[in-house]
Amino acid sequence: MWSYGQCMDNIKGIVLELNTMYSMIIELLTNDSLLTNATTALPNLVAAIKGMALTLCVMFFLIDFFSKSLHLQWVTWENVLMLFIKMVVAKVCVDNAELFTTMLYKGFNGFVGALSNTASQYSFITGDNMTKAQYFVSSQNASLIVSDYNAGFLNFEPLLLNLQITIQGLIMKIIMILANVVVIARLFELTVYTMIAPVPLSTFACEGLSDVGKGFLKSYAAVSLQAIVLAIMFLSYNSVNAALISGHIGNSNLSLNGILGLITTLTLGIGVMQSGAWSKKICGAM
Repeated sequence: MWSYGQCMDNIKGIVLELNTMYSMIIELLTNDSLLTNATTALPNLVAAIKGMALTLCVMFFLIDFFSKSLHLQWVTWENVLMLFIKMVVAKVCVDNAELFTTMLYKGFNGFVGALSNTASQYSFITGDNMTKAQYFVSSQNASLIVSDYNAGFLNFEPLLLNLQITIQGLIMKIIMILANVVVIARLFELTVYTMIAPVPLSTFACEGLSDVGKGFLKSYAAVSLQAIVLAIMFLSYNSVNAALISGHIGNSNLSLNGILGLITTLTLGIGVMQSGAWSKKICGAM
């Protein structure tokens, strides 16, 4: 027969898997070398993109130059000088696009590292066995599980309790897998943005198209800022849960009794899905 002790073993296994996936998320958010390795893996492609961007830069400059030269009152040596300075600036941006974007990324990631260092350990669920059990079951059942209460031979309550723990744990693991997918997708997005950066930055050579380059920088900043948004949510997860548990939710609110971990993890998952939209709103990239 099933025992309450086996429920505790099931909880420990689920918590271990959740903490492992959580550690992977923190590693993906704080490891700068991942983006560097991804963007340097295809040097020939980077060189081809930069060459195409330089060609576009010259074309945009000529379009701007010929459109403005039609207005004779505009053709003064000051305006022509400013136009050529704009061309030089655009070429510098194209030649050093990877450097500029990487610096922007590392700047935001520095804040993520600072936030991560404030945490004593990278664990999704922390605390003693009693606290961990309350993520999955009510306070009363958690006491039985921790003490490994002898349920008797014909008592099927531990079996049903273990089934509840397994279902909740499976849902929580699915949410954490989706969170990892979002973080990895963000890394792919940053890689594409970094490699393709010379193309939108080449629009700085033309006054009429410069908004494209400005919009790109806003979008890149938003994707970089998303790491801070995600780090704040994940690192504050334990604090939120501790506050809810200390508020005696398991005793005073039957609607949350025994499913605290499921509710908070689902809420966290929704926040992770919305992190990209929040970051774009903050940077004005929408």
